[in-house]
Amino acid sequence: MKKIFYLFVLFVSTQMFSQNIESLKTKANQAYKASAEMDFDKILELTYPKLFSIMPKESLKEIIKQTFEGNPEFKIKMIAVEPNFNFSEIKKIDGQTFCVIKHNNALEMVFTNKISDPNAVTDLFKSSMKADDVTYNAEKNSILIKLISTMIAVADDSTKNEWTFLNNDNDGQLMTLLFSEKIKKELGL
Repeated sequence: MKKIFYLFVLFVSTQMFSQNIESLKTKANQAYKASAEMDFDKILELTYPKLFSIMPKESLKEIIKQTFEGNPEFKIKMIAVEPNFNFSEIKKIDGQTFCVIKHNNALEMVFTNKISDPNAVTDLFKSSMKADDVTYNAEKNSILIKLISTMIAVADDSTKNEWTFLNNDNDGQLMTLLFSEKIKKELGL
């Protein structure tokens, strides 16, 4: 009887994990597609809602739009690539569920004025964005940046236990505002 009980618990646990990882994969694809298509409303819909306690949703939307569309010095265009998601272990920490997702990402920055020192600019993006593949296109006066991005998937009471996402900021300030040191440490951030 004990053996049947343990098998049942193992089966239920496996089913719950499978459903959780499948829903995570679906949502991660939606988030990636929204970013690649620059669908700002969908991006915000899939964003971890506690971020909006730091910055109101409409303000964040304007900042994102200005970053991509409203800058007189350059335009940024996301390039759709095969994301090749790499999902970490799903972890439950202090009543929240997390997964760190690494994926391929690419963007092109087209500059209004001619870049005088392309090597300096590509080196700057390599270091600031931690990107190994940064190339200058003289004809388009653009920089193509290919990198591995990191998203943090979060499901908790504030999301009705549905997966939502945050992009991991390189300096960790956003993570510090939203999550405890314990969470950051357990996620390796």
